[in-house]
Amino acid sequence: MVYPTARTRKRVHAVLRAPDGSAFQKCEKCGVSIAIALADMHECETKELAVKRFRGVCGRQSVVTESQSQSHTIGDQPRSPFRLFMENFLKTCKSRNLISIDQAGFDIWKNMSKEEREPYIIEANRVNSSYTKALLGEVNNMQEVNDEADSAMVGKFDRVCLLQNVKIL
Repeated sequence: MVYPTARTRKRVHAVLRAPDGSAFQKCEKCGVSIAIALADMHECETKELAVKRFRGVCGRQSVVTESQSQSHTIGDQPRSPFRLFMENFLKTCKSRNLISIDQAGFDIWKNMSKEEREPYIIEANRVNSSYTKALLGEVNNMQEVNDEADSAMVGKFDRVCLLQNVKIL
């Protein structure tokens, strides 16, 4: 039976406040403004200029030699005749401003006749065909992978269905 004189009190947690009434308080050690609710989790640390390292990056990295980089360079990639022309044009151009070099190269390419473009077209076809042959060679030399799961449950239900002469759809 509940007595009318006895009142149960609700548990109310008052919002924590600083002495001046704000919800933030300055840390005495480092002087940073911290939310009072999180003040017990605050850890003062001296800010050191430590080098951040990403996962998987070790201190000593191997240097890629010229012969290793030759196998995966842009030279192996397919390119357009215009790109080949621009590579040659960059070698002969003396200007350092890349924007003016691009504009001049485009103007020269646009004003070229088909006979003048012919060597670049032939070279682009040769590079593209060798790239295609290399890709087809990789596809043909791929090893076949067994895609079946290596689980104990594999084949278990197949045997049960065969014993019961049930067709699997």
